[in-house]
Amino acid sequence: MSRRGRRLALLFTLAILGMPAAVLAQGGHQHGQGQGMDDQHAKDMELFHYLGDHGKEITRTITVLPDGVETLTESDNAEVATKIQAHVLSMSARVKEQRPIHMRDPLFREVFANADKIVMRHENTSKGVKVVETSADPYVAKLIQAHAEVVSLFIKHGRDEMRKNHAVPQR
Repeated sequence: MSRRGRRLALLFTLAILGMPAAVLAQGGHQHGQGQGMDDQHAKDMELFHYLGDHGKEITRTITVLPDGVETLTESDNAEVATKIQAHVLSMSARVKEQRPIHMRDPLFREVFANADKIVMRHENTSKGVKVVETSADPYVAKLIQAHAEVVSLFIKHGRDEMRKNHAVPQR
């Protein structure tokens, strides 16, 4: 598919997901932050949707830490487990490289605005992945904890939850 074709497909997907028209008109940039969609964006969205669609096959536990969370996300379905691992690897790179995604959601926007304060470690398991996300900044630790809860809601409610906006915790 040509670059133009990929961009049109991506814009169509975002329109279906409820991306505001003003954002589409800005070429995908979010709220004046100058962050457009990168080449990996469509693939990452496909992973989001796949995992949301297979949420009933996923188990997830969150252990709240004083400075963040430890999560264990797994599936007995080997294909789903592989997709979980791929998603975490991709999101870890996005945090590290400060390449935002899902920016129409206030919580995700705030997480990526503070990505430079997040330390993320992950380890594959036989059925998925264990992730430890922490921050020395107490506010960012709250963001990490709120994000972990929202990811669990994505798994539980699928695409319906993905279309919602999520509140940012108070400082």
